Amino acid sequence: MSEYEWDRTTMAVVACALAGDSEGAVELLRPLPQRDTCHIAVRLAAMAADALITAAEDAGGDRAEALARWQQCILQHETEHSGEG
Repeated sequence: MSEYEWDRTTMAVVACALAGDSEGAVELLRPLPQRDTCHIAVRLAAMAADALITAAEDAGGDRAEALARWQQCILQHETEHSGEG
């Protein structure tokens, strides 16, 4: 799969997520080889990081603030889900 196709699939997965269609996103990724799925996951992470940095900058922060907020989200998620599974 070319970089263009990775980007195109990444954008389609984001569109599914925005529409609340997780099954649609799964169906887009299901037929792909693991290598392509990994590239798409990295692209999704980069897009999320850019959005978090932009949100932090809009609030007067910077990259360090975005990272601190993300770390707090991770800790909150772990606390909320500790003991499950």
